[in-house]
Amino acid sequence: MRSAILAIAGALGAVAASWALAACQHSDVSREIGARCDRSSECEQRCLVPGTQYPGGFCTLACATRTDCPGGTTCAEREGGVCLFECTTSEDCTFLGLDWRCVAVGLHGGGIQVMACSG
Repeated sequence: MRSAILAIAGALGAVAASWALAACQHSDVSREIGARCDRSSECEQRCLVPGTQYPGGFCTLACATRTDCPGGTTCAEREGGVCLFECTTSEDCTFLGLDWRCVAVGLHGGGIQVMACSG
């Protein structure tokens, strides 16, 4: 009985770990969101120009609420409302480059803080 319980617990832990890993991976960096840029013509909608907040530039979408942003991103209270990748630790942001960190930003129109990748 004990070995069956341990096997179930191990399987559940493996499933939870794979979900967490999948949530932290952003292989969908594109001209829509996440690609490096210098000007908006390089992006689907707009470019947040390179600087301390967006090292290397950042293609993004304008948003009014979280539902305006693709999965794995949130509507940050920056630049009038832009989609940024969600994170829990700075390691979640390394796919964007070494200068990216997980920081608290205001949720656009929400009055609360959310964690998102930024410089």
